[in-house]
Amino acid sequence: MEGEEVSLFVLCDGETLLPLTTARDHKRAFDDTGPNTGGMGAYCPRPRHDPRTVRVRDAVSIRPTARGLAKRGTPYQGVLYAGLMLTGWSKAVEYNARFGDPETQVMMMRMESDLLPPPPCHRDRHPWGS
Repeated sequence: MEGEEVSLFVLCDGETLLPLTTARDHKRAFDDTGPNTGGMGAYCPRPRHDPRTVRVRDAVSIRPTARGLAKRGTPYQGVLYAGLMLTGWSKAVEYNARFGDPETQVMMMRMESDLLPPPPCHRDRHPWGS
């Protein structure tokens, strides 16, 4: 496939999709002309594209999965991760129900708040023991 590869991360609550951000990992050595290394780091956000437009447009490729799972009575709650090749249309390279690495490392460093609220802590019942 030809085009620009991008990783898109979406949170799903069983019905609604919340596109997070896009990232790209470095696949090949020597400015993407050498052998495939399996990942040499990542960067986020992707330059040359309006991040909001790309996130929303590409989330459309994930929406049928979320709708299909909900329709059959098994709504998915969690992270959906799509590796996409951007051409005229987005083409799926890979698809997972997890955060991808190394892209997640650069995404989390850019977050301005917690992904989830911290758990309540009680003096007599600490969630990780005493």
